[in-house]
Amino acid sequence: MVTDPLRSAIDGRHPLIYIHSAEEARVTERVRRLAADLDPAIALYSWTCTRGLEIQTDGTPMVPAADPAARAPDTRDPVPAIQTAAAATGRTFFLFKDLTPFLERPEVARALRDAHATLMGRPGSALLLIAPEVSIPPALRPSMLLVEMPLPDTQEIGDQVQTVWSGYTTKPLPEDARDALTLALRGLTLDEVQHVMYRILAGRHLNRDAMLAEIGAAKKASASGAGFLDYVPDLVDWEQIGGLAALKDWIERRTPLFNQRTVDSGLPVPKGLLFMGISGCGKSLCAKLVAHAWRVPLFRLDMNLIYADLYGNPQATFHKALRTIESVAPAVLWIDEIENGLGGGAGQADAASHILSAFLTWMQEKPPLVFVAATANRIEALPAEMIRKGRFDEVFFFDLPNDEERTAIFTVHIRHNHGDPAAFDLERLVRDSREWTAAEIEQAVIAGRIDSERDQRPFTTEHILARARTLVPLSKSMNEQIRFIRDWAWDRATPASSAQKVRFD
Repeated sequence: MVTDPLRSAIDGRHPLIYIHSAEEARVTERVRRLAADLDPAIALYSWTCTRGLEIQTDGTPMVPAADPAARAPDTRDPVPAIQTAAAATGRTFFLFKDLTPFLERPEVARALRDAHATLMGRPGSALLLIAPEVSIPPALRPSMLLVEMPLPDTQEIGDQVQTVWSGYTTKPLPEDARDALTLALRGLTLDEVQHVMYRILAGRHLNRDAMLAEIGAAKKASASGAGFLDYVPDLVDWEQIGGLAALKDWIERRTPLFNQRTVDSGLPVPKGLLFMGISGCGKSLCAKLVAHAWRVPLFRLDMNLIYADLYGNPQATFHKALRTIESVAPAVLWIDEIENGLGGGAGQADAASHILSAFLTWMQEKPPLVFVAATANRIEALPAEMIRKGRFDEVFFFDLPNDEERTAIFTVHIRHNHGDPAAFDLERLVRDSREWTAAEIEQAVIAGRIDSERDQRPFTTEHILARARTLVPLSKSMNEQIRFIRDWAWDRATPASSAQKVRFD
């Protein structure tokens, strides 16, 4: 059973409670219901800097207070408002909505500390602040309890979906759509859920893909305030990646498991994959494939921006990034070149150490519907605790593609560049591209296509081969590094290309 943090704070008789939430209406309703549940006689007052203290008796909008105590002189000023709240008799909740900007004023801080002392002797009364950001001055931290108000749960979101959709009698909600929508909408506020549903219902297409695309756009906007998290709209499907059969099989087998039903049933939910190996062999593409296959949004975490101090302390920024990705779950978090991000740089060793520790703890405790897809080129740079079993479901090794895989890769890119693979000598292309990476094959095909346009001639095998003759593959320019990576991966990783483990020569 999930504990209600606000109920716990009230049960603990905390007189000053700071509620971190951007949902004023939802928090007001939550506080009202909590007061009614504890004691119907509890009065609930609201304060804003424009209207002062007002009383709320039920679910209707705020009305001017009838209680003489609430008509204290100019309660729009925070100090008289706080003093009025502290002097009120009976069990009373006071919800202050605009108080955060005033907390740095000495007289406001003093009034709050005095109210804390007074309300400590009056169980059942509390002064609650609500704000979208946490900003508690040091002088008030000992007196004030911070409560993180969780985002709407599945029940709240489902009810909101049903409420909005019920107003559109000509567009019945498909029976199999409610659960999918509710899961996809998790991580949004109730206001955001309402706006998304109105946009969906205003559109012509109510199919699953169109609705999920609209929700993905809303989640992109929700996370856009965190500049270090990039929403990745351009995903790839199965046909856009040649080879990597073992990895594709792993993803496909777990596609039915990444959902709330799996969580509720107690079955294990996929938690993450680490892709390591030779650069240019498809690691980043596979992060995009996971999100496409599981129909969830993909967010890329830019560790360079975490360390750049553009958003403040790196540890605090990283913590905010993790909280943000949790808020938009279900989602895939893509951390590219994780060995660089967690290795830090000059003068960043301490920050990197703290961030690594925080990440490892988070991987063990994170919400089940956040999947981590991490890529690494220099796996030896990662600490042993990062790659041990239990952190990631699997560590996949990406080697240079074999003959069969190069055939598939050439086919994909020739078709993508408006060529007919059947008209190309694939056998010759595969033979002449031995020990090439997938990225090198892609670039050779693109360059050949450009040459054919320049020459105003049909795109043929010769265009690709002409470019291939000038290409120096990574397998030659970085032969020793590749040999080292293969030796490291021999008994530490699972080949992405084949379910059978083979020795690399």
